[in-house]
Amino acid sequence: MNANKQITRNLLILLSFTGILTANAQDRLFTYTYQSSVLNKGQRELESWNTLRTGREDYYARYDNRTEYEVGLGNNLQTAFYLNLTSKTKTISDNSEKSLATENEIGFSNEWKLKLLDPVAHPIGLALYGEVGISSNEYELEGKIILDKKIGNLAIAANAVFEQEFAPGYVNNELEWEKEKKIEGYLAFAYPLSPKFHLTLENAYKNVFVENEIKHSALFSGLGFSYVHKNFWVNFTAMPQLTSFKGETNNNLNLNEYEKVQIRLLFSYMF
Repeated sequence: MNANKQITRNLLILLSFTGILTANAQDRLFTYTYQSSVLNKGQRELESWNTLRTGREDYYARYDNRTEYEVGLGNNLQTAFYLNLTSKTKTISDNSEKSLATENEIGFSNEWKLKLLDPVAHPIGLALYGEVGISSNEYELEGKIILDKKIGNLAIAANAVFEQEFAPGYVNNELEWEKEKKIEGYLAFAYPLSPKFHLTLENAYKNVFVENEIKHSALFSGLGFSYVHKNFWVNFTAMPQLTSFKGETNNNLNLNEYEKVQIRLLFSYMF
């Protein structure tokens, strides 16, 4: 093998290795939509989720923070633990007088994610996701089917989500549990403008069922970006509500269950 061929081969090996490191440093390109990739065994990642939801009939702002510790277990399996903090400020009326009230919540979640098919080695990526959430005023069970595929430079991901919520409350001085189901679908696209920077588009179709009857339904869509540098990455999406199919209150929007816009910023460090 001559010197030029040897240099070329070494460069290709180096570029491939660099690409593998970049891919492993980021297991997601989107803020709302999951991909099938999981951490390798022993890899750990610390993520901070920050979501602002605002815009209803009267003043409303909700801030959610999730601090996530994620670890790869091997055999295409990973788990994660979350500390969830929520603060809501909204308008309340008392004898026709309006004022603002703030509520704070704290909770814990545990997720498990199993990759069944790899989007590179197989025609499509496939993963299953389960999460349990516990807080003082609500309990949640959530499941996801995750699909993703890369076509040329375009990354595509789709999620089907089912969530069951249980919330305590009193009716005629009797404690009862309100059960609410959520069925959601997500479709996302990412296109690289450089090796480190992707432009993203995410779409969400959300539905809420109470006693097996649909009460709220709306469509969201928004642009964002993803940036990765070594072991650090950041994702951002601004997702406004486009239209409501059930429970609309104003200009074809549902501003009782949902907000006019959701903004989410994620950043992470792998170690």
